[in-house]
Amino acid sequence: MRHSALLLAGSLGLILASNAFASDRPDPGKLTTRCLDAAAKKYDVKNDYIQLQPIQAAESGSGYSIAGVADAGMDGKKNFTCQFDKKGKLANLVPEGK
Repeated sequence: MRHSALLLAGSLGLILASNAFASDRPDPGKLTTRCLDAAAKKYDVKNDYIQLQPIQAAESGSGYSIAGVADAGMDGKKNFTCQFDKKGKLANLVPEGK
């Protein structure tokens, strides 16, 4: 009986620890929304006129990035990259020149 109680307690601790680790990663949906909103504001377009690539982890492990293109109508298509810190905060929106 005592052995099963220790096993249960150990398993619970492992589950809680793994959930805490998983929650350290930012929600991909929130990163995408933050990037869309920032690009829409910068290029003065609706979110529908922005295409995003999949989220990429930075090689250095310092955060994440999302590349995208905003269709600004007569001003042309604008390439950019949203850069996030490892907690998911938008650090910068970097326009790319042609």
